[in-house]
Parts: sequence; structure tokens; C-alpha cells
Amino acid sequence: MAAALSLASRYHAFTNSVFDGIGENLPGWSESLSELDLQSLWFAGEFGNEFTSMDGKRIMVRDFGIWNHAAGPDFTGCALQCGDEILRGDIELDPDVRDWERHGHGGNENYERVVLHLFMQAPEARMFTRTAAHREVTQVWLKPEMLRDAAQPRRMAEARLGRCATPLSEMESAQVSSLVEAAAQFRLRRKSEKLHALIRIHGREQAVYQSLANALGYRHNQRAFTILTQRLPLKVLLKHDAPEREALLFGVSGFLESVRYEDTEPETRAYLRVMWSCWWKLRNAYVNWLEEPNRPRWQIAGARPGNHPQRRLGALCALLDSWKKVFAALRTPKAWSRKGFTAALLALEHEYWSRHYTLMSEPATKSVALIGDTRVQEMLANVVYPLLVPERGDLWAEFMELPALLDNQKVRRAALRLFGEDPRARTFQKRLYQQQGLLQIYEDYCLEDDSACEGCPFPEKMKEWRA
Repeated sequence: MAAALSLASRYHAFTNSVFDGIGENLPGWSESLSELDLQSLWFAGEFGNEFTSMDGKRIMVRDFGIWNHAAGPDFTGCALQCGDEILRGDIELDPDVRDWERHGHGGNENYERVVLHLFMQAPEARMFTRTAAHREVTQVWLKPEMLRDAAQPRRMAEARLGRCATPLSEMESAQVSSLVEAAAQFRLRRKSEKLHALIRIHGREQAVYQSLANALGYRHNQRAFTILTQRLPLKVLLKHDAPEREALLFGVSGFLESVRYEDTEPETRAYLRVMWSCWWKLRNAYVNWLEEPNRPRWQIAGARPGNHPQRRLGALCALLDSWKKVFAALRTPKAWSRKGFTAALLALEHEYWSRHYTLMSEPATKSVALIGDTRVQEMLANVVYPLLVPERGDLWAEFMELPALLDNQKVRRAALRLFGEDPRARTFQKRLYQQQGLLQIYEDYCLEDDSACEGCPFPEKMKEWRA
């Protein structure tokens, strides 16, 4: 990976860790993060896997276990290393350390196997966690700065020319190109580190499945798709046939029970009958997740018809039907074929979802692709090449060949701030890696600067790059 992404380290040194990590500017937890979101972030390894407990012990999570959908602790079957000792049991995550007693866990025998209590807030006075047998439970205080980059929502910078446009206009095109490529390499390296951390926690196949589903969620529903795939792991879904898989996905997502049968079209009614014939047999095992606070939060308002989460979920069902073919290209670096992977995704079809946008919509007049070219490219940029480049360095050159297909609002803003009316702005948006590089610079500087451009260090740092 070092040889393939040799410019990434130079870019990291160039930024000088000025804005390295989202926690530096966060006084507390974002209001947009619910307890469900925090549980999902924990289970994805976004907080990391090494911690210091409240009593100063070094804790390493060896196995994140299973996200429990029944009564009891949040995560079961976990394994922790505490010094030379391996602790096996359950993990409970609460917003406040006092919730352990408020919710009655201290007197509940179902929590007797808890070996780790996680919390986000605590009073000044130390609160201890005890079980019904009066055993003290190890505590870890989770802080916002532990979260990996991109775990919190990002804002948009003002769309206008920035101070950096002048020094950039004075740089040779080759120097600007190297800066953009370095930023793109750095961006891909960080995605790689996050994805390979997920692989170490949950295995390669689950990590790929979860990441591809996340890409199907588009910007507004990525977390909801992640939660759904964490709750319904690949190994669980592949044990079921296609109708049962769809019943589980649409049932646990909350979409199946939110639709009134009598309000739907005849073709939809037939589809719902098949899913309900499976769902009523499976439902009791997941009843705790159907309650309102525990459901994934889907954002539907303002979404294009083709981006509706119900249709994206239909695309995931079709992807699972062809899982062996899709994952075959990603199982090992040697097996990789961009042509084969792309063709497999573009060819996905579904008897119902190829002609419907939602469970309430009328059928389309003709079949519509479940996954189009631009969504495939997003998967290449955010999943495939971050997965494979560390394992096959020559694939960075292949990544650089990909054309830019997506008209991204952030990319346009980044280009405006960096280049203004400079004709070279178009030159640095033709390839996907160039868009990725511009986004990285935009996020590292424009989104982290609160001085309306006046105090941003980027214009002055151009001299370092030219040197």
C-alpha cells in the first residue's frame, strides 16, 4: 500500500494534522445522533477497539459479538482482553452511566453476564456499575473525539471564491495535479483503513455486504442501511430463501407494516402477500426492533423516486440473490475484474422492484435499472478500491482511469472555491480520483474553517507544496 499511495503520506504531512479528527471541534455529542446511531457506530468499530477503562485498565475488544434483538444487554457473546485475562460475556451501551440503575439493569439477572458497560455521559461524582450479584462491571466512557472521521454529519461551506484561488492560479498544472492526486490517495487510504478495520471485526464478506448496502443508502439513508445490515448479518440472510430474505429486510426496516394493504395496487398486493406469508412466522424474534425508538430512521422527504429507500432495499434484495457472483470479484485481489463486477451490478433485476419505486407507487411503464452507472461508480470509489488497493498496489493506476460520472454539489463548490473562473477547474474534475481529491481538500480546509476564509491556513501552505 505504501508504494501504491506514496503521495498520501505527503498530503497528510502537508495538512500537518491541523484538522485531523472530528472530535477537536466538538464540545459534545451531536443532537442528530440517537442511541440507536451510537449503538450502530460502536458495532461498526467507529470508536475503535482499544480503550482505557474508568479504573485505568487497558481494554481491547476481541469480539464485538451479536447485536441482540431480544430482551437483555445490547450486544451478546462478546470477548474482551483486560491485561492477560480474556473476559467473555455481554456489553451494554447507555447514553448516561446512571441509566444502568434507572432502567433496572442492576437488579435484572439478564444482565449478570455483562462484562463491559459503555456510556456517553456521567455526573461529576463517580458512578459504579454493579450486577444483581453485586459484581462490579468494567466501565468505558465513550467520547466524541474517539469517533472516526465522517461518523458525524458534515455541513456545506459557502459557495464562493476562496483566498486559495490566487496561489493555486500561480502554481503549475503539474503541481496542482500532484496535490489533487495526493489528496485523493489520502482519502482512499482513510477509507481503506476504516473498511479493513471493519473486516477485522466482522469478516470480509460481512464488511463488503454492509459497505455495499451503505452505498445504496445514498447520503441521507446510509446510517439506516448500516443499522439494517448490522441487525440482519449476511450469514443470517443467506440461510433463508429469497422470499424470506425480503420479508426480513422489509419487516425489520419497518416498511412492511407501515403500508396499508388495501391502499396498494393489485401487483403490490400480490407481492405483499408473499412477504407476509413469511414475515408472520419470523416476526416474533424481531419484535423489540419494531418499536418506534428502535427502528432505523429513514429520510424520505425530498428524495428522487429512484432513490427512495424502499426501492434501494429492493436493489439490495436483488444483490443478495446474485451474491455469489458479486462477491466472487472481491473475494481475493487476484479475482478482481472491474468489467465483471460492473456487469453483475448493472444486470441486477427484480420481478417487482425493476418496475416500482415504492410499495405505494403505480408500476413504471418500462423496466428501470436497480443500480445504475453512477451508483456503481460510488461503490467502486467507496468500497471496491479501498478494499483492494492495499492488497494490489497496481489497482491505484486503474482507479485513476475512472471517468467522473456524478455531478456532485460538493465537488462544484470545492472547484468554485479553489479555482473560481480558472479554465483549469474543468480539467481537475474529469476523473473520479480528481473529484475525490477536491472533496478531501474541501473537507479538510473549507468545512473546518470558521473564519469565512480569512484564517484558513490552506493558501499559505501552498508555498510548502510548491517547494
